[in-house]
Amino acid sequence: MKNRRRLFAAIVIATLVFAVLNIDVSIKQGVNGKYRQIHMPFYVKWTQFLSRHYEYDRLSKEITKGCKTDEEKALAILKWTRENIKDVPIGMPLKDDHVLNVIIRGCGVPEQFQDVFTTLCAYSGIPAFFEKVYTKGNKARYALSFVKINGKWRVFDAYSGKYFRTVRGDIASAEDILSSKSLTEKFPYDFKPVIGARTLRPYKQMPLKRIVFEARKTLGLEKEEVDR
Repeated sequence: MKNRRRLFAAIVIATLVFAVLNIDVSIKQGVNGKYRQIHMPFYVKWTQFLSRHYEYDRLSKEITKGCKTDEEKALAILKWTRENIKDVPIGMPLKDDHVLNVIIRGCGVPEQFQDVFTTLCAYSGIPAFFEKVYTKGNKARYALSFVKINGKWRVFDAYSGKYFRTVRGDIASAEDILSSKSLTEKFPYDFKPVIGARTLRPYKQMPLKRIVFEARKTLGLEKEEVDR
């Protein structure tokens, strides 16, 4: 009797697991500004997610091998990004998808340079995010990267490879640039809305943090974002 009950319980559990793994889910992919939903079983999406996570982790360690400080790591990743990601060739479709696909293609739009850079920084243990900021006079928006080094959000432009140093020799933070006329002239952006900002984007590539995010989103504690 006990063996039958165990067999029945095993069949029920296996059936439930199979059902959950095959739940229909979707991702969004943009091509030339038009988005479409791609449907797939849950286990396929999760397997791809874990594969990307492994590649980000592996690549970030490879790039920062031998680096001792967060600044050294950030500069190594910035250099790698500039050397390995190029502008999208004329005539090639503009795709908005996973960071790993940008790395594999080896090309992207300016915003995707920042995305690659900040994701690899985050995987190297350095808090990082990118955000679109306005130029002075609110004439245009441009994506820049913010990396927390020694307690301050240092500003990088991963697309052009630019960053600036203060008179002390530190990589300039958003506050440093706002308080320095010479740096403001070189980097004429409005950083005030970004100071103190919080973003989960790079960390949503990490399994545990993604699970926490999805749980909070289900409970209405996180804003809905484009699901990748």
